[in-house]
Amino acid sequence: MIFASDLDQTLIYSEASMGPLKPHEQTVPIELYEERYISFMTKRAIQLLTEVTASMQFIPVTTRTVVQYERIFVFKDTVRPTYAITSNGGTILVNGQADEHWKQTVTAAVARSSAPAAHIKQYWDRIATPEWVLTEKYADELFYSLVIVRDKIPQLELDDFRAVIAELGWNLSIQGRKIYLVPAALSKGAAMLHLKERLGAAHVIAAGDSLLDESLLLAADEAIAPRHGELFKHYPKHPHITYTQLPGIYASEELLEKVLERHAYRNGIIYEKKEGVV
Repeated sequence: MIFASDLDQTLIYSEASMGPLKPHEQTVPIELYEERYISFMTKRAIQLLTEVTASMQFIPVTTRTVVQYERIFVFKDTVRPTYAITSNGGTILVNGQADEHWKQTVTAAVARSSAPAAHIKQYWDRIATPEWVLTEKYADELFYSLVIVRDKIPQLELDDFRAVIAELGWNLSIQGRKIYLVPAALSKGAAMLHLKERLGAAHVIAAGDSLLDESLLLAADEAIAPRHGELFKHYPKHPHITYTQLPGIYASEELLEKVLERHAYRNGIIYEKKEGVV
């Protein structure tokens, strides 16, 4: 059995995204950037994720680049997944090393089905202004990651842009202070299905909060999403996705408990919920 999960705002949270829980009360830092802790998990969530990893194949799945993923030290010190999917499905890491065959496969698929990145950038430059676009990055030579001022977005222009690039084989996703422009062939779901076949797994449970996670959740046998984020906003009810009861950082604990319960059920045992922290 595989548990494939998005990271940011699904398992890990910044101070801004975690909700009413104050840092340091029940959380521990799990990511260091420029000598500052920027991401957290609850102590309970780390305990549950450790149980998950001991019971099944845990695969982190993220839009983060490889470098950004490697900043999350909890995956080096406490939870040590063998496989990870980064760059929105563009890179598969095996024991920390990139699978070159998969990268070649993805590059070829993107070239066949999506317009060149430079072409998309030309359309983007027509609507992007310094008033609302703060930084632009072409991430891992695969997709665009753009930091924006969300309340200054020219919504009608952005909606038109979204429609134009969709015809060219690209998707747009807004997550917090970022906009992602991603080739349609670059998907978390495709990378997960590749690993499912490679590992000979019979069942996959997936978790995620954004529209970039939709391919992952739809490709899984069971899907869980936090009660916040793009997915919940767009699909408050979904025939394939189960939402947590709680939003914010506590959603991570709830969805990890659901995963352990489903694993126990599939193995004919009763899951006993344990209280306490690491």
